[in-house]
Amino acid sequence: MKYEVVKEHHAVGESNFHYQLTPAYRQPIFADERVRKLTEAYLRAKAEELCVAIISVNFGPDHMHVFVGQCKNFSAATLVQRFKGYIARVMRKNHRALFSNLLWGKKFWTSGYFYRSVGQATNEAIRYYIEHSQAKHWEVVDYEVVAARAEKQSTL
Repeated sequence: MKYEVVKEHHAVGESNFHYQLTPAYRQPIFADERVRKLTEAYLRAKAEELCVAIISVNFGPDHMHVFVGQCKNFSAATLVQRFKGYIARVMRKNHRALFSNLLWGKKFWTSGYFYRSVGQATNEAIRYYIEHSQAKHWEVVDYEVVAARAEKQSTL
């Protein structure tokens, strides 16, 4: 997928965010595949409702990375509040038994989050990081090194 500046009726530009969201008490609720799949499905449903694009999603056992595009109508804080609020509400209401041994009360997420606005120059690096570095969470994956190796291989 190629990422370019988006032209709309009254605006031209690009607005992408990379978020890292953490469950309450940094519990490893995403070690359960059902919790991961449900969380991602609810995230995608909310994104569709908000008319933003989920470019990439991946999980560590105790956190989630999301790369969101086409979000010109939302601040980073507003968008993450919408995602976290919706996911927490439906997960607690419909699937509490999957994580009740790790989370209690009304909490699903920590109150904080990481975000970075991402421009076209680094889209592929962020996507690569989200899609590849979580498989072995403790292993550092450097996009620039991998890209240089791939370029070197293609010239051989």
